[in-house]
Amino acid sequence: MKTKFIIVLLILSASAYAQVGENTSKYSVKTAITKDNILIGDRAELTISVLVPESSKVSFPEISDSLMKGIELVKKPTFETRKLTDHKSEQIMKLLVTSFDSGSYQLPTLKIAVTDGTTVDTVFSNPSTLVVNNLPKDKAVKDIYDIKPPIEEPITFAEVAPYAFGGLFLVGLIFLLVLFLRRRKQNLPFGFLQKSIDPPHVIALRELEKIKEEKLWLSENHKYYYTRLVDVIRVYIEGRYTVKAMEQTTDEILLGLKQADFPIDELYHKLQESLTLADLVKFAKYIPVIFDNEQNLKFAFEFVEKTKPLVETKTEEVEKTTMIVEESKELVVEQDNKTLS
Repeated sequence: MKTKFIIVLLILSASAYAQVGENTSKYSVKTAITKDNILIGDRAELTISVLVPESSKVSFPEISDSLMKGIELVKKPTFETRKLTDHKSEQIMKLLVTSFDSGSYQLPTLKIAVTDGTTVDTVFSNPSTLVVNNLPKDKAVKDIYDIKPPIEEPITFAEVAPYAFGGLFLVGLIFLLVLFLRRRKQNLPFGFLQKSIDPPHVIALRELEKIKEEKLWLSENHKYYYTRLVDVIRVYIEGRYTVKAMEQTTDEILLGLKQADFPIDELYHKLQESLTLADLVKFAKYIPVIFDNEQNLKFAFEFVEKTKPLVETKTEEVEKTTMIVEESKELVVEQDNKTLS
């Protein structure tokens, strides 16, 4: 019995010593969260700051897309540095988190490395609790009743019209196809159906202007707005870089651009952020603000303007035309010489 009591005392003493060792570090760590109670899908910002000498370097842990099971990151962590008096600075990491599962979450303590150039010290963030609540039940909703049986109504013209017009359209399409094949067989142009196709950047800018004129970024229907916006960008990428953007995911589009020798620069990373944000909105993982909507529309214009092909000058066009004519003359002369020989 005494032996067991002594073992328990030793374990408690070791735990207390470790706890004191963590809290008595020469570096001050502060942890704060904007809201400790949120609804499902809402967001809270977790801030961790370390007070160190100005010459020291702070290394925060790398966090991918989730802080722990059930707690996800809305976007990548942001970092700040604030210079203080007495040659000290405050190193800050901010995490914007959300959750789609209700419950009480004990946020983990994060290990932070601090070095003064010769030695490395380890400090820990303070534990925090985040409670995620279910959405409250709408009191205006009454009891659920069985679905009423369908009501039989007489057939109307509106119901028959689609089939009638569809039949006429099919007949017209067959007529045009037969006419096209006949003229092709006779080696005649099918000019009255030919229409000049605008280049991809002209189409994209025109569609973006429509979105701008309709002021869709002010709408509460964020999913519709980002679907329209991203579809314009996808169609443009498909026409400009021959990447099957309409059939691919965001990661596949970015990989296709790399394979098309698209430079991995600031514009590429902005495109990645814009497409990722649109995916989050479409899958109800993020509710954007008007500023986000407006900035993404501005980026769409910027992306098209900076990547559209350069227009050839008239002088270059004349030189190309002249070169083609000269090559044609030489080809005719060669054919004549072969015929004479």
